[in-house]
Amino acid sequence: MKVFISYSINDKDQFILTLLSSELVKKGFEISQSVDFQKDEISSLTKINISKSDLFIGIITGTGYEQKRIMQEWRRAQIGKVPAILLVENTVKVSDKFKFKYVSFNRKKPEQAIDVLNEEIYKYQLKKQNDTKALNFVLGTAALLLVLNLLDD
Repeated sequence: MKVFISYSINDKDQFILTLLSSELVKKGFEISQSVDFQKDEISSLTKINISKSDLFIGIITGTGYEQKRIMQEWRRAQIGKVPAILLVENTVKVSDKFKFKYVSFNRKKPEQAIDVLNEEIYKYQLKKQNDTKALNFVLGTAALLLVLNLLDD
């Protein structure tokens, strides 16, 4: 199983990525991420890594510097029909042109985002047990839930 992690997180929150990665590895995922930091276009390598992924996880915080890149990579995952989770901090202004589904979170009160993610897990669990995409989504989202509370200041 492969997961692509795309993030816009400041330096003090980088530990979140370490914890998330650790949880995903425990669940059997191989992790890849963007090679396009501070670039305007998505590289061919990043496009390939996204398309070969079984799950895309995007995280955008209000203090991160790569928000535009994450949105581009997210669109790429959506176009490629890669099961995806996008967490966007409520302090981030999301363009009205961005029509894809995402989960807004408040780092002071992450409970609402946790409830939304739990609902998404439930929906995927209703699918057939042999549905690999559903299983990957459930496993990846469960890992994300474990670290979501850690974004609280």
